[in-house]
Amino acid sequence: MSERKITKRTAALLVLTLWSGAPAGAQEEQAADQGRVEPVRLIDCPTAGLVGKGHFGVDLRFFPQGGVLGQLNAGVLDRLSIGLSFGGEQIIGDQDVDWYPRVEPAIRYRVIEENQALPALVLGYETQGYGAYRSGRYQIKSKGVFLAASKNYTGPLGQFGVHGGLNLSRENSDQDGDLSGWVGLDKSINEELGLVAEYDLATNDNNRSALGSGDGYLNLGVHWSVVPNLSLSLLLKDILDNGDADMSRELAVRYSEEF
Repeated sequence: MSERKITKRTAALLVLTLWSGAPAGAQEEQAADQGRVEPVRLIDCPTAGLVGKGHFGVDLRFFPQGGVLGQLNAGVLDRLSIGLSFGGEQIIGDQDVDWYPRVEPAIRYRVIEENQALPALVLGYETQGYGAYRSGRYQIKSKGVFLAASKNYTGPLGQFGVHGGLNLSRENSDQDGDLSGWVGLDKSINEELGLVAEYDLATNDNNRSALGSGDGYLNLGVHWSVVPNLSLSLLLKDILDNGDADMSRELAVRYSEEF
């Protein structure tokens, strides 16, 4: 690994560490019996959260080039949730819409519930990536088969969550099918505002034909719970300028409800 890549990865981990020192997150888990849906991801990377049984969550992501991504997740059992997603570029704008090639499925099963000693552990599969779709893959590859762990803490500074995971993406048209992973943090500021940060190693997107350059993706976000079932998020993505992608500003909207 080059000195430049080591420096960028070190900087990314330092930002995550400093970010955790701020008071934290609208990403704190909400119990299903309160009618709230647990967050299922930080920004692009999954947490060990699940949509509660009998609840659904609708997420809309607005990204560059007039892009819109819609995701629907529903809790079908206490430990099992399923989802679908679809979107495309130029949905907002005056150009022809460039739809994604298919509706993408997602499924999660919680293997271990969080307790004082162990984090929550979720085994999942999702084929939805992020950004433009080019040459048989998304700009930010889908996670594919993944294992996500989350541990939440409560202290004088509020809620604080630590997250991480490993994944093996199904998108290997660039002949880079390496195992990858991520780490992330979330902290609450108050009952309405929260901060979140994630670093996607993207080790499956760093060969000669890849879109990434091997620096990984560092993303930051601010979440605002407008009302109990509705939240808005401002996202700053790819701060390290990994590969062909430029740093982008995105907006996410989330609504949750019983069915």
